[in-house]
Amino acid sequence: MKNPHHHQKGFTLLEVVIALAVFGFLIGGLLGFLPWGAEGVGQIKEQSVAYGLVDAVQVELERMGFSLVESGTNRLEDMYNPTSDPIESNQVFQILLVARREGGRVAFEHVVREEEMAYLNSDQIEEGNVIEQYRKDLGGVVYFNRSEGQEPISLSGFDEEDIDTYPHSSRWIPESERYFLIKCTQFPINHRHQHHPSNAFLALQADIQWPYKIPDPSKSEGYRRVAEKYRKHFRFPLAIAR
Repeated sequence: MKNPHHHQKGFTLLEVVIALAVFGFLIGGLLGFLPWGAEGVGQIKEQSVAYGLVDAVQVELERMGFSLVESGTNRLEDMYNPTSDPIESNQVFQILLVARREGGRVAFEHVVREEEMAYLNSDQIEEGNVIEQYRKDLGGVVYFNRSEGQEPISLSGFDEEDIDTYPHSSRWIPESERYFLIKCTQFPINHRHQHHPSNAFLALQADIQWPYKIPDPSKSEGYRRVAEKYRKHFRFPLAIAR
């Protein structure tokens, strides 16, 4: 027989409201971390892709050939004079390679003259002045964009018909899909890996940067170049044999 004076205890309305408020606060806080978590996963994936480009960079530089890479990264003059110390040229060259966002293949975009950071603002389409050719100290010309036979060497040397013509078409990457940029440069003067023409190898510094160019329908070119100060970087040394 139940005791008529016994009452079952439950939650009051105030307790329910407080519990719901605390629950909502916790859930709201957790949901606020979701965009950060998704962004973090995306950054880790892109960093992993950048790491995976190392071998592809090596393959592309070796495909280009020692002479082109040596000339396209030139930073010294008077290198053939055995009686004087090397002198830093006022025109330091950089080879630019590019890759799609998903990684895989790397392609030679062009050679540029190294510029001050003030030049590399978001309004500029290029990383620097594109160099078409280089005349060696001992004679001879190295062409960077199109060969003497008018064959495309770099992506900047492509014409419209080259984009659709095999085997050139196998190297083509549209401007808006050049997400990763790889800058290849020689080591500076007095560095232990400083280059000399007598070396049987060429040591380089590679700097993978992203994002480089991204699709932008509002631009007449169909893409937007991201300023270097907003890019992420992954740097590593490498060498190619003569």
